[in-house]
Amino acid sequence: MRKIVNDHRLIYKCCSLYYEDNMGQNRIADYLGISKSSVSRMLQMGRELGIVEIKVHHVNQYMYDDLERELMEKFHLRDVIVAESSPLDSKEDRITKLNERAADYLDRLLKDGDYVGVSVGSTLRNIAHTNLECRKRSCTFVPIVGGLGTDEVQSGQVAEAFARKFGGKHIPFFSPAVFSNEGLMREFLKEESVKHIFDYFKKLNVVISGMSHKSGGDLSQLTIERLGFVTEEMAAQYVRQGAVANLVVRFIDKEGRTEAFDEFNRRVAAISMEQYRKTALKLLVTGGSGKTEIVKAYIRGGYANILIIDVDCARELLS
Repeated sequence: MRKIVNDHRLIYKCCSLYYEDNMGQNRIADYLGISKSSVSRMLQMGRELGIVEIKVHHVNQYMYDDLERELMEKFHLRDVIVAESSPLDSKEDRITKLNERAADYLDRLLKDGDYVGVSVGSTLRNIAHTNLECRKRSCTFVPIVGGLGTDEVQSGQVAEAFARKFGGKHIPFFSPAVFSNEGLMREFLKEESVKHIFDYFKKLNVVISGMSHKSGGDLSQLTIERLGFVTEEMAAQYVRQGAVANLVVRFIDKEGRTEAFDEFNRRVAAISMEQYRKTALKLLVTGGSGKTEIVKAYIRGGYANILIIDVDCARELLS
């Protein structure tokens, strides 16, 4: 089992805060959410590992530390992880590195007893299937939107995959994602087999979402379209009304608002947007260029306070 004091990224961050930012050990402990004794041991390990001589050495894995700090300050975020990349990397290489950094971050973040909400989509599915070995713990993974079928991108399948990856159990949510009318949905969600899910939504302390959007801003090739939740014509209509992205199958505008799309959004069987915002840790994982407006929409709406992104996305957000 990997111990927190052996997490090289955390050791680096601890040393950087102590030696470069002149932050005291008590403040570092509060900032990173660890004990003072762990801070002391990591500072010692930083010296033993050669991370610290006179100053902190910026090894390749942490070459974007300045970007991370600038993004945290600019958007008032709890944390930012920028995945490393090389000009020689292919698109697939960058996606793999982003997914591995996300898995590594979750391996450090998640602890026994956590209730973790996961959304629909290929990004989360791919995180759960990285080659990175993660320690097992006792978490409860909860699909935060309904979805029937065996497609691996459905939130129920994602929850099951996360439970296998990080340890723990997953909760079923046997419901269509989108209903033909709101009244029918409300009656269905009163059934004993599904109504328990709302109790789990209240317990969540972590939620994780990827990002779906179509290149050029037309919302094409969305996972929700492929799964049959919306048609191409419906997606185009919501874009004309100002939709820039989709979160737990609901459409949002550039300010993170949902009201313009209530005719559709109210028929989605999912965690409420208010409950989503109330969750303490809200992770958004995405990469590539052209995402600036969408990432900002998540932040403005209160749906993201931790970003795991690649360098292209990071630099666009700061440009």
